[in-house]
Amino acid sequence: MDFHLPEQLDPIVLEGRPEESYIFLGISLLLPYLEPYLIRTMREAKARVTDPALVTDLERFNGQEGQHYRQHTRFNEVIRPTSLAALTALEAEVDADYRRYTATRSLRFNLAYAEGFEAFTTAIARFSLEIRQFDGVHPAVRDLFQWHLIEELEHRTVAFDVYNHVCRGYVYRLAVGLFAQWHLNQFALRAAGIMQDADPEAFRKKWGGPRAAFARLRPFLWQALRLFFPKLLATYLPWYTPTRSPCRPRRRSWPSASPRWLCRRPTPRRAPDRAGPARGDTDLPGAASRA
Repeated sequence: MDFHLPEQLDPIVLEGRPEESYIFLGISLLLPYLEPYLIRTMREAKARVTDPALVTDLERFNGQEGQHYRQHTRFNEVIRPTSLAALTALEAEVDADYRRYTATRSLRFNLAYAEGFEAFTTAIARFSLEIRQFDGVHPAVRDLFQWHLIEELEHRTVAFDVYNHVCRGYVYRLAVGLFAQWHLNQFALRAAGIMQDADPEAFRKKWGGPRAAFARLRPFLWQALRLFFPKLLATYLPWYTPTRSPCRPRRRSWPSASPRWLCRRPTPRRAPDRAGPARGDTDLPGAASRA
């Protein structure tokens, strides 16, 4: 997988929209720490999955997530401001968070966190592709983000299915999922703030003050209110299942090379086998110390 990234890229990847651009960069900076955590979690869960089809889905999920964080690492190396010590410290903080979750939190917590992230990214993917958010950006950036979002839609059921197969529990999944969404969004917003405030005078001179920022953000906020939040709120309902989530946007916004099977509806899974779970892997970080 090669997106032919140039040696330098303007961090304002969404033309004329610096605030949105920095938030997307903040999300990209998160992924090399978050997605290895998801992979570790699924590897541990694999020992407790008794459905062969779900094992296949889990392995494919890990393969896709591995490609995602590697490609975003390359992108981040091009786009990351190298002189911001606060950004480096923030990345170290979130890396430590995910390593601590692997080492000290239960598998149930980590699977619920994974599903909270996947539910959020499914809503983001449907919204971003529907409003054609990446039209007009550098082709390498557009292709990277659209490829990632499309694969998020493709494996949108896996974390949900694995959680229900291994653990179950709506209230717990919702509570930890809400924490996961707060955790990852506060990182993205803090990273965006650090990048935006690196040279506040230059930023204000080029982009104006709060009133100008609100004028830029107002159309996006209105779109989010109408088109994103209903999608996200639907994932909080007790009867939510990503199997029923439509993944094709109203308008055509998919890359022309998208495979036809991309948006097939996954086959509903049988009820999980509630026989005693197999022992988890003991060579995973923190496996012996989990509650």
